Amino acid sequence: MRKQAITLGRVGILLPIAAIIPFLGSLAGLAAIILLLFSHHYFSKFYQKPAIFNKALTGTIVMIAGNVIGGAIFAAAVISSVGSVESMQDVNIQSMFSRVFDSGLTILGAAVMLAGTIIGFYFLFQGLKILAAESGMNHFRTAGLLYFIGAIASIILIGGLVILVAWVFHIVAYFSIQPESEAGA
Repeated sequence: MRKQAITLGRVGILLPIAAIIPFLGSLAGLAAIILLLFSHHYFSKFYQKPAIFNKALTGTIVMIAGNVIGGAIFAAAVISSVGSVESMQDVNIQSMFSRVFDSGLTILGAAVMLAGTIIGFYFLFQGLKILAAESGMNHFRTAGLLYFIGAIASIILIGGLVILVAWVFHIVAYFSIQPESEAGA
């Protein structure tokens, strides 16, 4: 079971690289999420710590829900801005962007997406912390902490870089952990 968890995790953590391929990027992202959740599920069964999977699942659901709800609010801001235009002849890009980004809905949508990301990465960090303690691979804990810090730092626009570093630590963790004998399983 541990070997399956490691294999699924290794494939899942590398799948976001496929995002550079047009049309396959979003499918690769979805597949990565699913494979990493299965990996956490197998780790939670192997170590008999359901919190590993539960926290990863909760974090994933919160992030997805926050982005969907925030995106819907943002879309409502765009639609209301476009709907307030009296004639399409008077529209220029600058005035359209001004209308969209002056809207309180835009700020609310961004805040919901940011809050969902921060809370989701917090739960993921908690799950990875437990996994690190059980597996002895501290790179999992470091990756989780960096994901969480990166989500918070995205307020000042350097969060993406921190999340990228976290992803590298996550890759190192999955490729450093060795499949041991499963005598305890």
